[in-house]
Amino acid sequence: MIKIKAPTELDTEKIGLKVGLEFHQQIHAPYPGTKDPLAQKHGSKLFCPCPSFIREDDADIIVYRQLRAVSGETGEVDIAAKFEQMKRSMIKYEAYSDTTCLVELDEEPIFPINKDALFKALAISKHVFNLTLVKEIQVLRKTIVDGSNTSGFQRTAEIAYRNNDSYIIVDGKKIGILQTSLEEDSAKNMGREGGKRVFRLDRLGIPLIEIATAPDMHTPEMARKVAERIGLLLRLTGYVKRGLGTIRQDLNVSIAKGTRIEIKGVQQLDLIEKYVKNEAIRQQRMLELLEYVKNELKFNENDIEKIVPIDLKQVFKKTNAKLIQKTLKAKGTVTGALIPKFNGLLKYELQPNYRVGTEFSEIAKVVAGAGGILHSDELPKYGITEEEVSKVREKLGISKNDGFILLVGDKKQGTIAVNGIKEMLKLWLQGLPREVRAPRPDGTTGYLRPLPGGSRMYPETDSPPILLDQELLEKINKVKFDTPEERLQRYMTKYKLSNKLANQMLKHPQASFFEELVEEYNVDAKLAATTIVETLVSLRREGVDVDLINENILKTLLQSVSKGEIPRDAISDVIITYSKQKGKRTLEKIIEELKASQMSDEELKQIIREIVKENEQMIKEKGMRSMGALMGKIMSKVQGKADGRKVSSILKEELSNAIN
Repeated sequence: MIKIKAPTELDTEKIGLKVGLEFHQQIHAPYPGTKDPLAQKHGSKLFCPCPSFIREDDADIIVYRQLRAVSGETGEVDIAAKFEQMKRSMIKYEAYSDTTCLVELDEEPIFPINKDALFKALAISKHVFNLTLVKEIQVLRKTIVDGSNTSGFQRTAEIAYRNNDSYIIVDGKKIGILQTSLEEDSAKNMGREGGKRVFRLDRLGIPLIEIATAPDMHTPEMARKVAERIGLLLRLTGYVKRGLGTIRQDLNVSIAKGTRIEIKGVQQLDLIEKYVKNEAIRQQRMLELLEYVKNELKFNENDIEKIVPIDLKQVFKKTNAKLIQKTLKAKGTVTGALIPKFNGLLKYELQPNYRVGTEFSEIAKVVAGAGGILHSDELPKYGITEEEVSKVREKLGISKNDGFILLVGDKKQGTIAVNGIKEMLKLWLQGLPREVRAPRPDGTTGYLRPLPGGSRMYPETDSPPILLDQELLEKINKVKFDTPEERLQRYMTKYKLSNKLANQMLKHPQASFFEELVEEYNVDAKLAATTIVETLVSLRREGVDVDLINENILKTLLQSVSKGEIPRDAISDVIITYSKQKGKRTLEKIIEELKASQMSDEELKQIIREIVKENEQMIKEKGMRSMGALMGKIMSKVQGKADGRKVSSILKEELSNAIN
């Protein structure tokens, strides 16, 4: 019998692991000539002047669409597009009357490409990744009908390609860079609402630079390090957006006997190793499973044809299972299907704690919007009795070697889900399928769709070819970006940061914001760096919701400290207070209240003199070495109402007088 539990480790060298990255980073680029203050602050879209401003308030425009697949330039319909159309999903789009235009709603042709975004993407391609710029840029339409684009396609353009010097070095190894593209970001996925998928258009159209690497990474650790290096190099240009959601990576993973699998839209760098390792395990386990079911169990096309959706509502008419009770009351049903020869295999682990049954459940969610499935290897459970399981087996005509699945919900949904699982099993019989998988929070991946082919690309008829003229090329040639090593040296020499703090700041996503604070807002460099890489991290570990502390909040707070309006020691208290209030009290109000509570110099001197007098014996014995103990006593008494540096200065003076 095949081993049910998946291993937690694999010899990646032995199985021939290969990983390539497609690194996507949003570009900050106001549309040339725009006077919109939001666009100037946040940047514009790639094919219209609308601001690339991510919003949290409710939309005031709602549009419904149903997309369908069309043939590309080859005359064929792409396999991924066919798959998405099979869902027949109705899509709800949310938009804003003041920051969304008809281009984003696909109601009018696009504007000319954002020249600032194009310039920045070309400069990055040439000076960061040593790529050769194309002479003529052709914008293409990439068919995508999953709802993430109102038009049914994404606009993309290759802007640079590989030469012999196109690589980066990580841990002494050359990692090839194949090409860069400039493309528009997709709409923001807001989840589901009933049977509809919901997208918001504030993110749609934001310029993205895509960097594609060669499959030169052979360990999960190296994949993470390369992603970190590319992210660092992009941040140092100052051309890209900052913050959560501005970076996404697609991981292309394969093993020697497997196939290329794309893990789509990874945002957390610290999970890259886990995704790569688990995908390598999944491919190895899939190969073992397919060999077993085809050669040992003789599972074939005839078995697949026995998989048909059967309504089992009558079986569960008197059930005590609450989920099923609720569904039946809402006029839903229970759809069941025989899975021939799969008894015991639905609990077979493809990834650690991710089973064949989980994979079928993911397929049901993706193709039909179902909540998931129940299967024979986990029942009786969830209020379903042994007697009900027996009736299901009887109704479906199941032998002891067969398994079954149950879908609780709408009848149409159940039928689509069963047929989706059936189609996937057909692909499994042909070998390990090429597919796109979605990252899950636990480091595993779930089925998303088949891997697209070349038939989904065709020219964008509303965008003429763009020639790179001499003026633009000369402007690009003048660009100079810091290397990480140069930036690190500047942090230590110009900003006087320690080697440790400089390295932490260099690798931090807010490195550019740090320099902005120092250069443009005259915030002390050590104060800015310490707050960003130490204070906020420490408070997060303590459970403080520091996500509320955006760059504007941090800038205002640190400026107040730098001006001497509030003490440095109050930074943590202000952040905690603001977070607890969830923004109900403005930061300015909190700072004003803190300023009003600050001690005058005379009040502070009086407290220090009293504490010095109370500790005359210790001062007599230790002299200036008593400073630390006295500072602790004073700071405990003033409780954030005085700046530590001021306390230290006055105490030194009073101690000196007392000793002499």
